Amino acid sequence: MISRALVSLALLMTPAWAQRAGAGPDDSEPARRPFLRLVEDAGGGRLEALVATYTRGDATLTLYGCVHVADRAFYEEMQRRFRTHDALLYELVGPADLRPYPDMEVGEDEHWVSMIQGGMGRGLKLADQFGAMDYRQDNFVHADMTEDEWREALAAAGESELSELLSAGPDDVDREAEAGREEVDLVAAFRRGGGVAELRIVMARMMLGGDPAVDQPTVIIHGRNEKCLRVLAQQLQAGKRRLGIFYGAAHMAHLERRLTVDLGWRRVREEWVSAWDCSYARWPLQERGLKQKRYRARRDLKKLWEAATRHARAHGGEVSWRALRASREDGRLPGRDDGVDSWGRAYVLRRVGDGWEVCCLGSDGVLGTDDDLVYRGGERPKR
Repeated sequence: MISRALVSLALLMTPAWAQRAGAGPDDSEPARRPFLRLVEDAGGGRLEALVATYTRGDATLTLYGCVHVADRAFYEEMQRRFRTHDALLYELVGPADLRPYPDMEVGEDEHWVSMIQGGMGRGLKLADQFGAMDYRQDNFVHADMTEDEWREALAAAGESELSELLSAGPDDVDREAEAGREEVDLVAAFRRGGGVAELRIVMARMMLGGDPAVDQPTVIIHGRNEKCLRVLAQQLQAGKRRLGIFYGAAHMAHLERRLTVDLGWRRVREEWVSAWDCSYARWPLQERGLKQKRYRARRDLKKLWEAATRHARAHGGEVSWRALRASREDGRLPGRDDGVDSWGRAYVLRRVGDGWEVCCLGSDGVLGTDDDLVYRGGERPKR
């Protein structure tokens, strides 16, 4: 079983140190720069990843801070940028020839971190890195440990996956800043339909803790970074001059320090790219009780369709709500409220081919729009 989930350990479960929006880079201490930041505003905000470029001689190197669950547009933008490199070095604990791609079969024994990552992505309505990107590109170069190297490095360090995960945490968390943040009531947020944007903001705050533990040697960060730098040296020796590294943002403080302080690279430019859209405009407030209203409508649709179909078969293939009411002892249509939905509107009965369908107009009250519920029999009501 390929433990591809190890690529996510350093970011999903450990903080990656945040920068306040608008703060500039500190050239005197390049290792202390963040590669993720949360920008909050009245409209919600966004989680951004840093793309930083360095030069040494005639070579150019770009570091792409990665977050392992993100908006699909983030991965599409990264994939587009990667095409400009002679070699794009990527992280993934596994065989050197492993090239993930969307819908790839990964086996039944799912790693526990994969389950956390998958649940996190679904809850936040974010795409998984390996489900959104195609690594089968000619310029992609594996620059991480194999599974054997990973296990051997852990054994040599006397560590386990879990202990490495915990040791890669922050040196210090700004408790004063934490206390000063406005509290978010997630239960209330989900009840009123604004939960996705607010949950993203809360999760981003949790990820972006205190200063990174760049001085505390770990296998999960430092060990894997050193493997990446060895692959970088090999690619340079092979004549590659336009290079990129796509690694988790939690790796980047140490990588940048090694590059700029020890290996002679000079930072020349940087750019912040949106990874999570946390805006309320994208995730508008939902109608109060919408889920329950639609659930009730689905139950009514099935009962109405069954009654209308029986009546049509018994009366030469024709039916109307008026005729169906007249045929029933209580004079009412089946369902909760005599053919009226939770919005107070009548259900629509219409012929489709040789049969019938029953429609609920949904929140907007307009037939033929995306929020309609339609039942034609033998299936779950559509939409």
